Amino acid sequence: MLMGIHVFWDARAPEGFSKPAAEGISSVLNTGISWIDGGTFPLEGFDAARGQYDAVKILSKIDLFRSMHPELFKPADMSPEFYRSRCHISEKVLLITSGDLYTGRNNFVFGLSHRKLGVAVVSATRLDNAFFGRYTDEASLVKRIVTESCHEIGHLYGLEHCENPGCIMYCPNSLDQLDAKNMVFCGRCRLELDTALTGCAEL
Repeated sequence: MLMGIHVFWDARAPEGFSKPAAEGISSVLNTGISWIDGGTFPLEGFDAARGQYDAVKILSKIDLFRSMHPELFKPADMSPEFYRSRCHISEKVLLITSGDLYTGRNNFVFGLSHRKLGVAVVSATRLDNAFFGRYTDEASLVKRIVTESCHEIGHLYGLEHCENPGCIMYCPNSLDQLDAKNMVFCGRCRLELDTALTGCAEL
């Protein structure tokens, strides 16, 4: 049974970047993805004092949303009931939004994932030069969205952080460190990802 990778592009994410981001993510992962574009995702966990969203609460919301709307994510030949009972096993869902994210241990995060639930979130806010008062650079924004999205999807397939600063799975602590990464997995991480993707395709 072939399950998939679904990317939900929140309407609040940067306008006009959906198509190049989708193409980039699919190319880097070297696999097809399902792209859900234009809807407004019901974000939760907003902290007014911080002006940020609790990333952990958003992950829980993605999991609930997926269960409540199987028509958006399930394979065409699968019943909603069967999908709800099996979706946590192989199905992966990534939300790309513009809500600035934090966790209990981090003042900010570019993204966060929950492997057991198979869900992840990426925020474009701190990937945009505008947040830091820098000149607009659309090509860099697309590269960052693609790189961080593939990083979180890598976690969903069991990949850990990599010590190679050029690998997608390296954990950056700043935008400059993120920019130093290449839009490729290192050889070891690539092999791990391909093995995981093959295993899921055979379920």
